[in-house]
Amino acid sequence: PARQPQTALPPTPPRPQEAGRMDAQQLAEQQARAMAQQHRQDNAVHVAAAMANAGSAQTSPMAGQPVNGNPAHPMRGTDGKQNPVPAHHHQNKSSIVPQSLIGALGIHAMFSDPKKEEWEARHRAPSKAKTKTEMKRAGTVDKKIDEEAADEHSWGGVSLWVDPEGMLDHGLGQGVMWYFKFNRFIIGYNILLTAVAAISWLSSVGVGPKLQGGTGVFPGTFYLSTYPSDVYPAYVISVTLMLIATFCLGPGYRLYVENYMTKQRKARDEAAAGGQDINWVEDEYEGRYGRDQFDFVDDEAIDHIEYDVPRSTRYSPTGVALSAVCMAVILVLSGVITFYMQRATRQAGGNVAASVSIAIFVALIGATWEYICGILTRLEYWAYWSDYWKSTCVKVLLFKILNIFAVFLSKRIEFQDDVDDECQLQSLADQFLLLIAFNSLATIGNLLFVICCTDKHAERTHDGWREFILSYEYVELVYRQYILGLGFLVMPMIAIFGVAANLLEYSLDKYRLLRVCNKPGATSSSFRGILAFYFFLSALFIFVSFPNGAVFILAGSFGLASNDQCFVYQ
Repeated sequence: PARQPQTALPPTPPRPQEAGRMDAQQLAEQQARAMAQQHRQDNAVHVAAAMANAGSAQTSPMAGQPVNGNPAHPMRGTDGKQNPVPAHHHQNKSSIVPQSLIGALGIHAMFSDPKKEEWEARHRAPSKAKTKTEMKRAGTVDKKIDEEAADEHSWGGVSLWVDPEGMLDHGLGQGVMWYFKFNRFIIGYNILLTAVAAISWLSSVGVGPKLQGGTGVFPGTFYLSTYPSDVYPAYVISVTLMLIATFCLGPGYRLYVENYMTKQRKARDEAAAGGQDINWVEDEYEGRYGRDQFDFVDDEAIDHIEYDVPRSTRYSPTGVALSAVCMAVILVLSGVITFYMQRATRQAGGNVAASVSIAIFVALIGATWEYICGILTRLEYWAYWSDYWKSTCVKVLLFKILNIFAVFLSKRIEFQDDVDDECQLQSLADQFLLLIAFNSLATIGNLLFVICCTDKHAERTHDGWREFILSYEYVELVYRQYILGLGFLVMPMIAIFGVAANLLEYSLDKYRLLRVCNKPGATSSSFRGILAFYFFLSALFIFVSFPNGAVFILAGSFGLASNDQCFVYQ
């Protein structure tokens, strides 16, 4: 039965001294009710459309199907019983892992498929006329974005000292703002790690470090190889706190973003209620409206990739398999090359020369894989740009993480073949410190290459040298944090070098965006879900990867505890 409308009682007239305040409160409440009503209407439309598409033309309304083209009652299931909550909103009560934990770790964001229904709807009943219209619309929108990015905005007036929120005033969108806020978040996190590392480092300095296990007072005292055995309990405390912070990094950033959005909505409502100028940040829940520079664009048209030869599949399984095989082959080659490079350079110039050569090799093979990865992803023939970039970034990050695993496994195996009196901890600390240094040098080198060797007037492409691709930038930050997490185990105070590296990255990225790169299209994504999963994955490798994970370093395995020169284990 239809619900009878309720008769609203006449409002009580406010007292004169409270009239202004009551008007503001009523305005805020009215705005909140209007937004909630619009949200409910949108959900109802989506549910009805999904049920109409899934149902047949003539069935009983008690079966939850449309009759004469009208959608079935959204409150009833296929058995005719009341079902007030849509099926996709139900949580699996029998699931061992709570859904809130799955969301906090980014597992849902990583493995969910938001484009599945859109792809099925697009290919359920294809129409040639519709396809031509969509292609024309996509080309028009892409051209509009390119023209706006190239012509309508001049970077000359944008200060390099602008803060992330200030970038919104220049039409950059939330995506760029959130990237630089994330960079600041990581800087703060590394400062916290430095304080955690200081627990064991100050204990070592107080007891008296074994300088023969390092490279002098600075940075030798930062090395775990100089820590005396009395400091081992403090070292365990530092590593434990670091692991807890690492596993909490992704969920922590996700919570930070959501709290920020909540405050922005509250500030907007208060400003509107008080008759003030509404200067707020729109988010993904409320659409693209608010400030004038946020032009509405057809996300579906921009996201869809048009190929010269139309494809009927969302991606090529053969291309995905080829990517997996190529990654595996290159990882094996990387481990073999590292083994013989370590042996040759150690015999010729010692451990420091070996560490330098391996650091250069890791930087070069990482850059080479990024180029190969672009080719492989194109061969996967993804239907959407969002899937294209997701596949690319997952391959890049996974390769870099596994390559570090392969490199250090080969390094440790080769070291065991030629045991001397030197503790391996010193060589490992040298290697991680050099990896951080060459990672920063690669950032500088990439900027110089773009400035000196690319044409700023060349035709724009989605993955051109002068494009500021947010997904790539996020991957680099996550990868650096992974190196810092592993390096923390053998050189806790490496966190302070991480602070310096991220400060440099923040400055160079801002310069590259505002002075070198083309203006990116405005996006609203904060990547908080995907980042949560990336950090969860890197935290797992930091914890259990053999033989340099926390479990094995704390236990002194692989010959560490039996070496008299590894003082911290004695």
